[in-house]
Amino acid sequence: MDCSMVLLIFLLGLLVYCVFDGLLTIVLIAKLPGKPFVGSRFQLTPRFLLNLSFAIDALKVVERGYRRFADTAFQIIRNDEHLIVLPLSVLEELSIIPASVASPNNALEHDLLGRYTGLNLILESRAHHFIVQRRLTPRLGVLAPRLAQEIECACDENLTTSREWVEFQPYQVLSKVSARLAAQAIVPRDLASNPKWLELSVEYTENLFKTVVLARLFPSWTHRFVCYLLPSYWKGQGYMRTAKQLLGPRIRELLQANDAGIWKPESGEDDANILNWLVDMAKGRDRDADTIAHVEVLVALAAVHTTLLRMVNVLYDVTQAGPTLIDELRAEIQSVDRHTETWDKSAYEKLHKLDSVLCESQRLSPPTTLGMKRIFREDYTFENGLHIPKGAYVAMPIHAIENDPKHTNDPTAFDGLRKYRLMKERQAEDSDADTSQFRFSTPTRTSLNFGYGRHACPGRHFASLALKMLFVKLLSEYDFSFLPGSEKPQNLMAHEFLFTNPWDSMLIKKRTLDQTLTGALKQEILVVS
Repeated sequence: MDCSMVLLIFLLGLLVYCVFDGLLTIVLIAKLPGKPFVGSRFQLTPRFLLNLSFAIDALKVVERGYRRFADTAFQIIRNDEHLIVLPLSVLEELSIIPASVASPNNALEHDLLGRYTGLNLILESRAHHFIVQRRLTPRLGVLAPRLAQEIECACDENLTTSREWVEFQPYQVLSKVSARLAAQAIVPRDLASNPKWLELSVEYTENLFKTVVLARLFPSWTHRFVCYLLPSYWKGQGYMRTAKQLLGPRIRELLQANDAGIWKPESGEDDANILNWLVDMAKGRDRDADTIAHVEVLVALAAVHTTLLRMVNVLYDVTQAGPTLIDELRAEIQSVDRHTETWDKSAYEKLHKLDSVLCESQRLSPPTTLGMKRIFREDYTFENGLHIPKGAYVAMPIHAIENDPKHTNDPTAFDGLRKYRLMKERQAEDSDADTSQFRFSTPTRTSLNFGYGRHACPGRHFASLALKMLFVKLLSEYDFSFLPGSEKPQNLMAHEFLFTNPWDSMLIKKRTLDQTLTGALKQEILVVS
């Protein structure tokens, strides 16, 4: 058989597949009557082309749908069948639907190909969610001194001491800082500085997302085969084995002591970490060293990736905003510094302008363009009559909602003090008003990056504290600039996910302490130094 015949057979096969895939698109659209189809003007468009379009430009696909159908549900077709995009009007009801009916964990496992990446474990264990919410968050005040010291050490080891401009790669440097901060909350102190743990907590996440992004380009039925062909898949598996080998002996030792009644985590700083709490609370099948180690890696995935993404983008945003905003933030830090004896958790909560900058940065560069994701385990009809069939995957267009001009004035502009001014206006109207809605860690009806209601991200308070601590350090002790002739680096989009380019560079130089600090913070830095 000559080459021309092989080519002809291939082209005919491709044509047949395209027609069949296009017919499947029509069938899928018809399954959801009343929900407009978004993604192509032609309903016969093959699913793999619709999926490719979403993978390349999900932000625009979703925003086009939102502009046309903001008040109703619409559907997008991908390789995994439907994505039903819900209107903001059902937010309150969606947030209180029990997980047994509409599961956020099933949706996360679906997004990140859980059966191939190890995320399917979250379907079996919810202990980590409870622990972060009920054990970690109330003890952030206890952890704060340790986090501050770790930031000092990590920055001093990885950032320049030169008073002249030096080129560096923010992602590469801040990934080390993010991993070290997360480790302080996730594992015991002697393991928190272990090079293997710090490496795998970053590299597992990177390889997981490489696997997910590439595998999701292909039809769902091929994922098993595609994953096995990807080096990132095998690297991720290797990092998971390393984690179990590294943490396993400690976990087994603690389990034995806990079972014997001779050990329980104490309330002090030394025992305040997720590993200890998991050992103490795990029951049934979860009470296993490999399972607990696996959960630890998944907690690191959530903590390191999202915090790192925000670190890099806030740095880019304040640098682009220029000296006026930076001076405002430094003045606020100085003001708090002059009126506090020690930089504890309550001191960082007074940094309202920095809170506002964090909110604004996340508005423009969220980790994902879709949120409030659920997979419905049974048929459900909302109070407004919107019907969702069993097995349906739904989400809300959170980036489009927050950047709707109805909700945010001049949404394309970065205005670092936007939330701060709104807070001041609210206080002027009512001096006793609750201003928590203006904090970075507080979800609102139109700011849904952390979710909303009972299933909101439990780690958002830790992330907020860690980010504020880091930027007090960075703004107080360093100057930053983009490379000559360059502008703010652009983020990368793949499917609904946002990533920063790990190889982008900018400039940094050390400032003198006397330029900014006078009180408690200066003394703490001098002591650590």
